[in-house]
Amino acid sequence: MARWSRLSLMALILLVVWGGGMSQPLAQVEPTPPRFTKAENGVISDRATGLDWYVGRESNWHEAKTWVEKLPVAGGGWRLPTVAELKALYQPGASANNLDPLFQTTVAWAWSGELNNAWSVWGLAFYNGLVGWHSMNYGNGRLALAVRSHRW
Repeated sequence: MARWSRLSLMALILLVVWGGGMSQPLAQVEPTPPRFTKAENGVISDRATGLDWYVGRESNWHEAKTWVEKLPVAGGGWRLPTVAELKALYQPGASANNLDPLFQTTVAWAWSGELNNAWSVWGLAFYNGLVGWHSMNYGNGRLALAVRSHRW
């Protein structure tokens, strides 16, 4: 009995000395904000890269280029993305086409603004993450995405 009393007394002393975890509140863990957020106007902001995105439609490269250059949404200033910017969007398993679900598109290949040669352009196949090129005139299953630096 005396042994248990001594152990209890020691535990009580330790609780008092260390505060028993009651004298200081535990640090609150703030949830990590999501990487992508979507505004009411459809602009998707990427916290990781500092870029804004706007989803277009299936089109050939000429149509995509004209569309982004004239896009007035949120003050304009849009362009076609680079291959590196498209790669940064690739998220295996995030959705059926490996894009964040906020992009709400079923098209899984996107144009870049980088020419391969006089008649073809590089892009990214989101279904497998591979970079490839297609004829500028080919539009079946090819997505126009607009990008710009985030405007604070």
